[in-house]
Amino acid sequence: MGVCASKAQFSLCAARTQAAVMSSLWLVKVPRHLAESWQQQPSGHSLGVVEPGVKDAMGRDTYTLRTSAAPGGAGPSSGEAGGDVEYKLTLGAPTGGMYSFAPGGPDAPAGEMVLEGRVTAKGDVSAAGLSAGYKQLVRSRQEAASVRAEVEAVDVDHLNQPLKKASEIHRQKQGIRDGKRERAEQKQKAAKAQKKLSREELRDLVFEKFELQPHWHKADLASETGQRPTDLAPVLDELCEREKFGPHKMEYKLKPQYGGGAR
Repeated sequence: MGVCASKAQFSLCAARTQAAVMSSLWLVKVPRHLAESWQQQPSGHSLGVVEPGVKDAMGRDTYTLRTSAAPGGAGPSSGEAGGDVEYKLTLGAPTGGMYSFAPGGPDAPAGEMVLEGRVTAKGDVSAAGLSAGYKQLVRSRQEAASVRAEVEAVDVDHLNQPLKKASEIHRQKQGIRDGKRERAEQKQKAAKAQKKLSREELRDLVFEKFELQPHWHKADLASETGQRPTDLAPVLDELCEREKFGPHKMEYKLKPQYGGGAR
């Protein structure tokens, strides 16, 4: 993908020839549906427009990506069907020296790789904002996760009274068992009604929370997002690292390539 610069904005377009080699490259991870849509576009077709924004709370450069190449309705920040879809592009410095290589042209020897250029920025494309429907889904998930098992104190002193009939005692015990079973069924129904987020949605949610504060305990992040710690663990391992020393020991922070740093 070639990047053509101007003072006001950047124009993204598919590279036309192998000769269109850049000395400076951006290494950007995009959502799968967007990557598949871009790959289907013909050579030279405009993929969208990138407009510079401001730095985020972690000091990374942010941009607004508007593209009409994505399928209508894709992602939580989609606009009207057939119109432009808005995404957030976040870039930071790459970790060490990174370079891009690609197979040679049709006339090149088999197995030959061509140096395209040096990676000067690394980042990803995510949803620019959460739609009302997606926010409602998060709220309903948090409400379902807030349901806690109840502890009920039962007065059993009267069960020892010799004048109580065995049938009445049995009914009381049966009522207690029925109540516990009903509460367990309600909890299971609430858990089934909760929609599980995809990997990309979890990544967007984690990035959103780390923009609010740079360090999180896994349990606190699970409570804040309404997700189970076991569902968050793979995303945290991908995007974050744990502090080993200092006041934030054992807390998670974003990896340097995603804008994390010492606080």
